[in-house]
Amino acid sequence: MAAALSFVFPGAGQLYLGRRIAAVVFAVPALFAVLWTVLQLSQGPVYFAVSMLDTGYALTVMVVAAVITAWRIASIMQPFLVVRPSRIGVRAGAVLALLLVATLGMGDVVFSNAYAAYSAAAQMASNDFADATAAPTPSASTPVSRPTLTPTESASPLPSLSASATPEITPLASPPWGPGTDPNRLTVLLTGVDFMQGRHHALNDTLMLVSVDLQTRSVALVSVPRDTSDFPFYWGGQAPVTFKINSLVNAIAAGQFGSLDSPMVTLANEIGWLVGVKVDYYAEVDIDGFGQMIDLVGGVDINNPTLLNDPSTGTYIPAGPVHLDGQTALQYVRSRETTSDYARASRQQIVMIALEKKLATPAMLPKLGSLLALAGNSIATNFPLSTAKNYVDAAQHLSSISQCVLGPPYNYHPDSSLTGGIWTSRLLLGQVADLSVQLFGADSRYYGQPGVVPAPCQNNA
Repeated sequence: MAAALSFVFPGAGQLYLGRRIAAVVFAVPALFAVLWTVLQLSQGPVYFAVSMLDTGYALTVMVVAAVITAWRIASIMQPFLVVRPSRIGVRAGAVLALLLVATLGMGDVVFSNAYAAYSAAAQMASNDFADATAAPTPSASTPVSRPTLTPTESASPLPSLSASATPEITPLASPPWGPGTDPNRLTVLLTGVDFMQGRHHALNDTLMLVSVDLQTRSVALVSVPRDTSDFPFYWGGQAPVTFKINSLVNAIAAGQFGSLDSPMVTLANEIGWLVGVKVDYYAEVDIDGFGQMIDLVGGVDINNPTLLNDPSTGTYIPAGPVHLDGQTALQYVRSRETTSDYARASRQQIVMIALEKKLATPAMLPKLGSLLALAGNSIATNFPLSTAKNYVDAAQHLSSISQCVLGPPYNYHPDSSLTGGIWTSRLLLGQVADLSVQLFGADSRYYGQPGVVPAPCQNNA
């Protein structure tokens, strides 16, 4: 009986036996542990879980969990040392064993999840699977293929716009991000890295800016087409007419074009430069891991705006409310044979919003360890995960979400005869500037430039 009472709360069994000093000795540390736990959970269980992405905090939780578990075991065992029975009956022994196993199990739940968070945070910070040198190859003897590009290759001039169109904006010669950038805005480049069958290097086939105004809690999602070419570099110069932006990471890793930043930072800065908003961090997501994550959370629910029927992949998604498992979601975000890259980018945004809503719920806490382990293998980021907890409240209480894909009228397809038959698209930066100021206000680098008139997104992809 004393052991069972001490299982409920350390020291209770000692008090039952009349051992008041022992009861206080066991109860006081346990009481402090309870108060510490209540304090940690005061901002919600999701906040507590995300806080463990701070490796220092995760280590603290592991130590506290191990110490308290050991303290509880000592409190449960101590009555048997006090009473000193000549033998422990089968029933008492079974109860004791059950109590000890339950105590170890409860401690292990906290310890293992904290360890999973610690490992995932460390792994996500060290992953770099988008670089061609880190991409898997079919065999050890197969060399990594890199695009062969000439940095000095000249670009064809953009066609002139009509008098009624927004004039082209000439990018500055150096990055514009200065002290005036709003600290209340957080912008992340989310890029999907696709290791497709038969491809010896990874391409960043999904390029999506996620920008959050932390004061208004409004979110803007802007997708840049993967085949964007002939674009200005933020450090000066111009991309070749046949060079696509989804190969930029591999090209920079190969020492081309002269960027002084790392490959992924270059891509993040370049996307932000074109769209007109400072990108603070990047997150690379392995597309296959993305599908596994959707399965792990039990699928996602979306409202599909348009029927998707792609016989080439056997994908049929009716319009309206749909539940997607991981495999179907991957088909949904990859399909383009019967639609377009622009429609695909719009579908990617829809699925990302649905997944974010699912992940930001307490119902996901029992799956925390598995989610973190998968994230560690599927995500690479330079985001300071120790600060992730600061954004939990905003993520759970978003006020609005704006979505736009930079397809027509923000880009156009040049005549393929000018690109050797290669399909490419080119951004119309004048149109992009109007959208940028509409979405980001004074945070946009286009803000205040002559001819820029804020305008909402003009496509439905």
